[in-house]
Amino acid sequence: MILVLSGTSDGRKIIELLASTGYSVIVSTATEYGRMLAELDKNITEIISSRLEKPDMEKIIIEKDIQYIVDATHPYADKVSKNAIAASKSMGIQYLRFEREEHIYDGAHYFPDYSSAVLYLKETQGNVLLTIGSNNLHIFTSSLDIDRLYARVLPTYAVVKKCEELGLLPRQIIAVQGPFTKELNKAIYKNYNIKHMVTKDSGDAGGTKEKIEGAMETGVNVILIQRPNIDYPNICNSIEEVIDSIKKNYKNYN
Repeated sequence: MILVLSGTSDGRKIIELLASTGYSVIVSTATEYGRMLAELDKNITEIISSRLEKPDMEKIIIEKDIQYIVDATHPYADKVSKNAIAASKSMGIQYLRFEREEHIYDGAHYFPDYSSAVLYLKETQGNVLLTIGSNNLHIFTSSLDIDRLYARVLPTYAVVKKCEELGLLPRQIIAVQGPFTKELNKAIYKNYNIKHMVTKDSGDAGGTKEKIEGAMETGVNVILIQRPNIDYPNICNSIEEVIDSIKKNYKNYN
């Protein structure tokens, strides 16, 4: 049995290919929204929708006879990746990381974390667009003039509610689902008079390239939060590599 930790569109593609090839797959998603997307594939054996700590993963490995973990979570979901690496080592099973390739964007300002980006923004003026998801918005809303801030987030009740609880007004909440074309990004920057855009390098599938290029073409200052530094024991940068590696190293069909 293969456990796929999924949180991206690439993860769903990996699940679909594994299931259609004949492997028995259990999927873990951190959110109910992720569960809804995973349920579209009828070949999945089981879906677990919760944030798993290391003991939770070890329990699943034992109960479900997991022999292989494929980590296809978001590049910034460092906690779940670290838990998966630790659980695979403690249980003596194989771990494989799918990681979207990183790109270097000339002209972007790179920061190792959100706090350092906030310190930089304190010395600037103008509207700030946050395209970092909802989990870390509080770092910005608690430290910067909230009237400057705009958040582009998923259009779910829980996320919009969180934005409102942080003090963002409806006009400051751009609740839409991406990825977006470069032209649509440019239209958003212009419409909200954005001077600074904070983002993460989520990879091409996450629309990072279109987001950053659109910003640079409209004169928007790009603030890029670097990916967490994780020493993955086994890593692939393409879906094809993932499938080939599993076929080579995991022969058992369940």
